[in-house]
Amino acid sequence: MAAHPLVVRPAAYRQFAAPEGILDGNPKRTFCLVTDAAVADCFVIEGPHGYAEARIVAARPADTLQSLLETRVPEAADLLVVRPGAFVTSPDPAAVGARRISVMPCGSTPVEQGHLRYFLSVLERTDPDAQVARADRFLAGLEQAVGDGGLRIVDSAQGTSCAVGLDGPDLEVNLQAGRLGPGEQQIAPSGEISILPRPITDFDPACRLALDGELTLRGWPIVHAGYDPALNGPQDDLFRQLLPLHRHPVVVTVAAGAVTACRPGTDHPAAAGAAKALDALLDADECYRAVWELGFGIHTDMAAVPANCGLNEVYGAADGVVHLGLGLTPFTRFALTFLCPGSAVVDGTGAVLLGATATTRRLRRTNRAGCGCH
Repeated sequence: MAAHPLVVRPAAYRQFAAPEGILDGNPKRTFCLVTDAAVADCFVIEGPHGYAEARIVAARPADTLQSLLETRVPEAADLLVVRPGAFVTSPDPAAVGARRISVMPCGSTPVEQGHLRYFLSVLERTDPDAQVARADRFLAGLEQAVGDGGLRIVDSAQGTSCAVGLDGPDLEVNLQAGRLGPGEQQIAPSGEISILPRPITDFDPACRLALDGELTLRGWPIVHAGYDPALNGPQDDLFRQLLPLHRHPVVVTVAAGAVTACRPGTDHPAAAGAAKALDALLDADECYRAVWELGFGIHTDMAAVPANCGLNEVYGAADGVVHLGLGLTPFTRFALTFLCPGSAVVDGTGAVLLGATATTRRLRRTNRAGCGCH
């Protein structure tokens, strides 16, 4: 056992609970922590937990989640999957059965034990009901704004604005939030809304979201790989080239959902370096030009980890955070996620539906002054 174990507290994970806070039927269920055999000794499951049994399932490198469900996990089980050494793919619904599965996505970026410890604490603070309520309000606002023809993403500090349309025939809206029912799967911690031009696994760079204008990239970048250990070095190199975005914004021009140009948002040399690195990536593979995902982090009880950490995608600051996804592994060498905590989603009146509150005040002043642009 590790000197400072990673503590898993099933009783604190409200995504498995009934609305009244009682673990729904869990005295007849098993809680399973599925993790890599190489790190299984680093974890401990803390009781009391309300389950008939709680166990750690140590997975070998070749074990898939589906094979584990078929051979080593009881049918009446709630699962938390934490496999930093593996890229976890969703099993077939028939194999899931009535199990409830929560997966911490930590196989596509480097994840340290300190990150796991932090995100386990975030999981305990996750309120699934509050997240669903926040998502419902935001999605209702999106629908109204699209109907009025006024939906935009703006960054007041950079003066950028991008029109958003949500009328694609195959548009997919994916909500990772709320309580889990039998047979359901979800990321852990939850708290993300994703809008894609078609289902996530059907990557096609010719399919585009209706985005036109300028977008400001400013925040911790995420560079996903996860399939080939040979990419570890290039993945780290690209992350370091894009790292200045945390402090120095880059502005991208988007036409019909494709990135056509990028420029430094300031005259700082670090911004110029990040813009040059992104430009080189776009030139090397045109598939990166398609904005494959327009995402929104709505977890407001966490901080972004200062690292290349895919778990940051749910980061919602105080009022939600916009993020953009370019590329999709294995169709592209890497998949990039750009957090944009300085941006806000606004409707035609300038009212903020999600995002930076500072933008709200500036947009409303401009709107009241009668200016037709942002």
